[in-house]
Amino acid sequence: MADIITGMIKRYSADDRFTMEPDPTGKGIKLRFNDESWFEMAKMEAENKIRISYATTNRSINEDIEHAILDSKDPIDDFVYDGMEEAGEEEEHKVEHYHDGAFRYAIDLPLDKPGVDDQAARVLDGLFYTFEEFAEGD
Repeated sequence: MADIITGMIKRYSADDRFTMEPDPTGKGIKLRFNDESWFEMAKMEAENKIRISYATTNRSINEDIEHAILDSKDPIDDFVYDGMEEAGEEEEHKVEHYHDGAFRYAIDLPLDKPGVDDQAARVLDGLFYTFEEFAEGD
């Protein structure tokens, strides 16, 4: 299998939704939506997974997302489901929400799963469809 991050760089290099910032170590890519919001893929070899996430440094955006999740009365995993469905991703995923210098909404996939590169791209697109309106602001 070709390196998943190299494949993602090729896949997203011409995507005009983002400005790509490859990690110099080759272990990830950041797809910047704007100065304070981005999507990220990070290969975590020790854990045998790839983490796909939406991140923002803007506390107001994060609070708007949290309020939208609460207003939906759905768990966070269900909140992202419509975006995943729009992206063609049928599998349900556990979404982790945490702060690591940015407010992050992350989904992990096993690196050794057949077709993980295509699934990771669908998950990234699903996160994009879920969080785009928040990242764009008013």
